[in-house]
Amino acid sequence: MANDFIFIDTTFASIKGIRKMRSIIITGATNGIGYECAIQMARIAPNEQIVIACRNQQAGREVIQNIKKRVGHENIICLPLDLESLRSVREFAALFSKQSGNRIIALVNNAGIQNIAKTKFTKDGFESTFGTNHIGPFYLTLLLLPWMDDDGSITFTASGVHDPLQKTGIEPPIYTSDKDLAFPKETTENESITGKRRYSTSKLCNILMTYELQRRLVNTNIRVNAFDPGMVPGTGLARTYPPIMQFAWKNVMPVLAWFKHNVNTPQNSGRRLANLAYSEQYKKCKGKYFEGEKEIRSSTDSYNTAFQKDLWQSSIELIGIKPEETSIPIF
Repeated sequence: MANDFIFIDTTFASIKGIRKMRSIIITGATNGIGYECAIQMARIAPNEQIVIACRNQQAGREVIQNIKKRVGHENIICLPLDLESLRSVREFAALFSKQSGNRIIALVNNAGIQNIAKTKFTKDGFESTFGTNHIGPFYLTLLLLPWMDDDGSITFTASGVHDPLQKTGIEPPIYTSDKDLAFPKETTENESITGKRRYSTSKLCNILMTYELQRRLVNTNIRVNAFDPGMVPGTGLARTYPPIMQFAWKNVMPVLAWFKHNVNTPQNSGRRLANLAYSEQYKKCKGKYFEGEKEIRSSTDSYNTAFQKDLWQSSIELIGIKPEETSIPIF
């Protein structure tokens, strides 16, 4: 970790002359959709600072070099962030607030995992899919709200798997309570089925939180939206799948992007995600759900205000955030 911070300090020192620029923060940007989102951001936001938030700092350095070569965007840095650790989330927010001095014009909560193997837990004891896909981004968002630009955006990468009516082939979500999801009871159910349901439920939580957070930001210009990138074969999402399914995901299923609805390439989905978070055409969109470029209705459960409030209140308890650590009332 010490080496990571040496790299960051050096990077910031090299851009002192432009430290007043606004920042775009992207999680999960070292590959797949997030990487393509960062490239598109570099194209459409040449005057903003792009922050790659990632666990692997070497991968972050490589992203920076690739984007500089492809697009020429020079004001891009990476900061360490592990969404499976509340401590890491706090350290990221503290480092950003102390060293960047910038307002956030776009926060793109894109990072996510899908675990269909044996149940795993985060460093804080939360089930890993729920902890990484919901708790981490939720905590990060609240801690960064004090630095959000008045005209800023917050975007959560969700998924069509949250909606049973879409018949994606993934087990549909079951929302019981935030704490049940964080600390699941032992089950004899097949691990693959359980894992897929946990993933779809975590994506439902992303949308529930989008609507609840937007409601709490009603007196601001900050906009909060959820984004379904569609099925994007070839990304790292299937890394816990059996080898033969991983092979198909990377080498066979990308062909479906040419024939099947809402199957996309990382390039297309990354471009759409960046546009939703930053481009002028979406400036008036608040509390919406997008399938690619199109605004659609999300699932019936996602509009359940009891679910939204329970998720908010329970999540606040789980992360232990204090009212003075964010800029909106949390209770």
